[in-house]
Amino acid sequence: MKKIEDKNKIKGLLEEDKIFTSNILGRMKYEKGYNIFVDDVDNINGVLLKSGNWYLVYSPEDKIAKKLINNLKGNKLNFAGVPIEYYNFIKESKEIDWEEICHLYYIDSNEFELLKPNHKVSNLRMKDAEIVNEFYTYKSENSIDYIKNCIAERKTSCIFDKNGKPLSWAVIREDGSMGIMYTRKEYRNKGLAISVTLDLINKVINNGDTPFVHIVHGNTPSVRLAEYIGFKKHGDIAWFGTKDI
Repeated sequence: MKKIEDKNKIKGLLEEDKIFTSNILGRMKYEKGYNIFVDDVDNINGVLLKSGNWYLVYSPEDKIAKKLINNLKGNKLNFAGVPIEYYNFIKESKEIDWEEICHLYYIDSNEFELLKPNHKVSNLRMKDAEIVNEFYTYKSENSIDYIKNCIAERKTSCIFDKNGKPLSWAVIREDGSMGIMYTRKEYRNKGLAISVTLDLINKVINNGDTPFVHIVHGNTPSVRLAEYIGFKKHGDIAWFGTKDI
């Protein structure tokens, strides 16, 4: 496994399956300070990207992906949105500390009709970060800073009431996925989530990217919303960490 600096050397490989690699391409576009490792500098067939505490892996050949993973040192490793096959392989030799298995849904922009939202949709403001954080599934002592970064650095969509209170919202996360989607309970079943999602899809496509979402298994309302709008399921991916033993 060798480290490389030129991200252009791996773009061709990643674009062979732009859906499964969309989160790697997204982090390369939106994040700084990541490191890229490949299986063979002269004949690249596998990529491992380290971004903060996260590892992302891809190869069209499972044996190469396994080789890259086996080269990682230590036991406490965190993987972000890797194909489910890699998760199944890793758990054979390492004890899993936590996991979220997700469906990977995407929009085919060549077939998708850009619909107009039925509501007025605006951008989240920095002052809205507190409210977004209040309802964030993964709220923590550091999540407010994360949400502020999402608002400051990437596209967002939000519907406000007449007094400027956020009712329904979504953002682009650091890997390029659409996420942190939420509609306040008292305003559900009014089509707000549809309008917010459509608006953000339009922004992603106009930015030259592929809209995609990770939906945790069992989140039936989000699956219904995605499929109603026109997202296609590409497969399953896993977010997980291994235990330090």
